[in-house]
Amino acid sequence: MLAQLMARFKRDMKGSAFMFVLLMGFWLLLSGSVDWQHLLMGFFLVSLLTLFWNQLTIDEVGKTKITWRQFRIFLRYSLFLAFEVLRANFIVARIVLDPKLPISPGLIVTRLALKKDLPRVFYSNSITLTPGTISVDLEGDRLLVHGMTRHHAFGVRSWYMYDILKDLEEAEESA
Repeated sequence: MLAQLMARFKRDMKGSAFMFVLLMGFWLLLSGSVDWQHLLMGFFLVSLLTLFWNQLTIDEVGKTKITWRQFRIFLRYSLFLAFEVLRANFIVARIVLDPKLPISPGLIVTRLALKKDLPRVFYSNSITLTPGTISVDLEGDRLLVHGMTRHHAFGVRSWYMYDILKDLEEAEESA
């Protein structure tokens, strides 16, 4: 099994390196410190997680395909998501602090044209991460969303983040 794992690691060095860098960046972001103890522990944990990732994907024939276009689209998505979460925090705070408390909760079912599971999960999790909305159910191509106001719920249908994920999915297909 170790020989298989090392063969997978050597066969998909690019994917393993990308996973390591991505996880290490996330570790540094969460730890908030770059002293030697955090770096050493992060290196150990990220190496272990990268090996587990390799074990999960050991039966796949192809290599991990990550293009610069996919990376740029994902980076753009991440930055816009951070902006949207921050913006939604202020909007929800304004609603909650308003003496009239202008909430009008609503549910909406929307259909997703995203074909792959990962972009669909990214989209539904992005909705949940954004204050004022929560993804209640994702089954097939149907997504049930609850919003603090009807505007929040109905805004999911035309959210530009969906278009960015469509671009990411198309970039993956053309890779």
